[in-house]
Amino acid sequence: MVNSSKILIVLLIIGSIGVQTIYAKKGKDTVKDTTAAVIVIKESKKETKKVVAPKDTTVKAAKKTEPKEETEIKIDGSLEVGFDNNYKANKKTTEYKKIGKAEVGASFRPVKKVRAEIGFEYNSKDSLPTIDKLYGQYNITNFGTARFGYMKKSFGLEERADLDKRYFHKRSIINDSLENWFLGHDLTLQYRHEFGKKWELRGGFSWMDSTRYLQNYSLEYDDKKNDIILALIIRHYLPPSEDMATTFVSSLSYKRTDKLLASEAELTCGTNPDIKYYDKKDALLFGARLKENFFINTGLNSLQQVIPVAEAALYSRDLSDNAFDTQFRAGLTLGFAKKSAFQWRNNYGVVSKINDGNRELWRRRFDSEVVVIF
Repeated sequence: MVNSSKILIVLLIIGSIGVQTIYAKKGKDTVKDTTAAVIVIKESKKETKKVVAPKDTTVKAAKKTEPKEETEIKIDGSLEVGFDNNYKANKKTTEYKKIGKAEVGASFRPVKKVRAEIGFEYNSKDSLPTIDKLYGQYNITNFGTARFGYMKKSFGLEERADLDKRYFHKRSIINDSLENWFLGHDLTLQYRHEFGKKWELRGGFSWMDSTRYLQNYSLEYDDKKNDIILALIIRHYLPPSEDMATTFVSSLSYKRTDKLLASEAELTCGTNPDIKYYDKKDALLFGARLKENFFINTGLNSLQQVIPVAEAALYSRDLSDNAFDTQFRAGLTLGFAKKSAFQWRNNYGVVSKINDGNRELWRRRFDSEVVVIF
């Protein structure tokens, strides 16, 4: 009995050791499994961070680079001061006039699609400043823009040229004659459409008064070196009648700009509303103009550019009369400051009348002016 009891005790001790060993192993395995689970969770968190972090960074970067929509305001203008010596051969008189002209314009862009412009002009002959432009613009599409307001109608090269590229104080005899009939400023609704970066189509309606309105169209190709403009203006009367016939004027213009030279050529034709109204006959007007600008860079800090300019023009208010006005102008512009923003212009021009082969001097004009563009 003693031996059997001893054997039973030994078996109980061995069994308890085995149970502890198995429990210990299970416990270790459990700890290992738990640790492994923790590791997996940590790794999954790391992976989640790796995926999410770039998205957050991209969003933040986009917010930083996205520009704010703020109202853009631009102010520009010009000032002309000088004198005009105009000798009228037909009246044997000489007129001396001071040249005093100022233009100030402001452009407002509250958002990308909307813009408003206003401009004032003051001449020494006027007592008060006059409105040069006042219109609003809305970009209907990326390539289409609508404008409405008081503005100048689009036509040929001379009408669209900026002040720093006109070089002559007065318009040519062609556009000067068209001023009262077709050109100038009116209440206008205009649409512009761009085809790529080189083509632009414009169309619009202008209200001159309660009895007259104009249709205005132009197609322009401009690749910075070559500029071609085909323009048309049609003048209507309300109500339509035989005495107030529809008239039109059209022009084809070409300009080539090189580093040292800019050449312009322009042809104009149309019906003369003045003659159609008074003489009750069809009168075909015609005009041609050539202009050359030379750009001589001096390399000096003060006098930066010397710009000789020459222009020849011919105009007939009625081709059936075989009568023409001819104009020749030559000038020298001295350009100072950056991009010739300060200019001294000196021009001499003559106008002659040719009637059935007989030439008669009509007038001579000399202008000297200082022009500041800002």
